[in-house]
Amino acid sequence: MPDIELKLFPNITTIIVQLCSTGILFLLFKKYCWKFVVGFLDKRADAIEKNITDAKDMRDQAQTYLDESEKQARESAKQYREIVDMAKEDANKEKQKIMDAANEQARKKMAQAEEEIEAQKAQARAEMKTEIVDIATQVAEKIMNKEMDAAANDAMVKDFVDKVVN
Repeated sequence: MPDIELKLFPNITTIIVQLCSTGILFLLFKKYCWKFVVGFLDKRADAIEKNITDAKDMRDQAQTYLDESEKQARESAKQYREIVDMAKEDANKEKQKIMDAANEQARKKMAQAEEEIEAQKAQARAEMKTEIVDIATQVAEKIMNKEMDAAANDAMVKDFVDKVVN
């Protein structure tokens, strides 16, 4: 059993030697390396802090750019709507101009047509009047069976027709 006992429980001298070795190593480390390790760790901490600060600054700058781009997008959309509205308004004005011009042209053609109709009516009346005068003269000559002065007959019939027609 003594063999098992040695294996289960460590030797006290070994423990003391190991503790003293560790203490000496710790003191040597503290005296000669501690400043370098602390300096390295401080530099590393500063670098990490700088990275964090830079990341925050970049995030803030990105947020600023995002806000600015959103503002520009809203402005662009507003300008787009204004341009579309102006184009619609211009199109409506042009449509109204075209409609007004077409209506004016139609009104002029209607007036011209009415004038032509009135002229043709007047011409037809004049022709009808002439024919009536000729017919009336012929009828009057036949009725009277005598020849009268043609100019006097025409004047008398024209006066009669003027009274009847008008």
